[in-house]
Amino acid sequence: GGDGGGNNNNNNNNNWESRKREDERKIAAFKARKMAEKQQEHQQLEENQQHQRIHEKQEQKEQSLRNNLGDTHPLLKPANGLSMESALEKLRTSTDKLSVIDPLPPQQQLSNDILPTRFHVFADLKTPYVVGRDTPFFWHVPRSGGVVVKTMLSHCLGQTLAAEVGELDGHDKDSEIKIVSFSEHNYTNVNIATPQGITRALNLGLVPSHLSDTLVTAHVDLIPSLYNANDRARAFTVFRHPIDRAASMFYFLQGTGYPPLKNMTINDYAKSPLIENNWLVRILSESMTGSINMDNLEIAKEVLRRKFIVGLLDNKRGSFARFDHYFKWKESPKYEKEFGCRKQLMDEKYVPKHPIRKDSDTWKLLLEQNRFDVHLYDFAKELFSQQSYIFGL
Repeated sequence: GGDGGGNNNNNNNNNWESRKREDERKIAAFKARKMAEKQQEHQQLEENQQHQRIHEKQEQKEQSLRNNLGDTHPLLKPANGLSMESALEKLRTSTDKLSVIDPLPPQQQLSNDILPTRFHVFADLKTPYVVGRDTPFFWHVPRSGGVVVKTMLSHCLGQTLAAEVGELDGHDKDSEIKIVSFSEHNYTNVNIATPQGITRALNLGLVPSHLSDTLVTAHVDLIPSLYNANDRARAFTVFRHPIDRAASMFYFLQGTGYPPLKNMTINDYAKSPLIENNWLVRILSESMTGSINMDNLEIAKEVLRRKFIVGLLDNKRGSFARFDHYFKWKESPKYEKEFGCRKQLMDEKYVPKHPIRKDSDTWKLLLEQNRFDVHLYDFAKELFSQQSYIFGL
């Protein structure tokens, strides 16, 4: 936008100077606090760094791919490749492993200690949300309608987002946190879609600056490092059925010309090491590699139950109604004015181009890689109903 004359500019400069000083004070205080926390959390930090190193190796591999993608691509996780015959044979001879397990509680006691430490900086849903104190965090689960949510936040509600575009036009060289505009939408000058970008956002004091209305990333595993006991996250997300998500991921990646998928069928993909294996449960239970079991599922459920407002892609309207209500977006000055913008997004019917028929061979192969995620999704649907009741929706 243009400026309204010279006097205005001076005022703006003064305001800006004092805001900048205030930000610097906040950032200095933040850094001091961070130092103190660092000593206590040395071990946690080492784990995170190790985690980050794994991610970064992965990142380098995926970098060329990501350049072609508009949507953040999550980390493809290896799974055991099986031939079509043996995979189907395995499906025919095995019962659904989860449903036949004794419904005994997992080995760990379900006390507070089941929640991974990193999620302690996410505010508990039981505590009331105070606008301007806690910073909302949207966990963008890839291929699950996250783009609709981002559009809603930036275009319809006029929010300033911390997402992946803020470093464009050389803003990755900026030495302080600020708001930048791209095609009339505001972003903070960070890219929190990558581990490196999250580290930079931490060093710039993204969250304590309170310049972002909402943070958006798929990295629910690394984003907690930006928050702390005084600046907590208010987490929300939208889930899609994991089988549909897996199929969508395949066709999306294939459509970008990702070379390994060029001549693959979706069934080949489901048996290859390229397909993600229970990505939701793994990332929430801090088990990106190795095998997982019912305990991981219970941990993931606990994270959602205590820390996330849950939305469902099949119920966009209901999901946005609860986000609106919980985050008090209705009180934003743009809310009424942008009714048309929101309605258009709500009314867009999404018809998958490649629907997967339930219980088809493809469905079964994809289920084989997403069994725990399907259980988590069923739990998310229950949670959706419970939360409607709790928030009086």
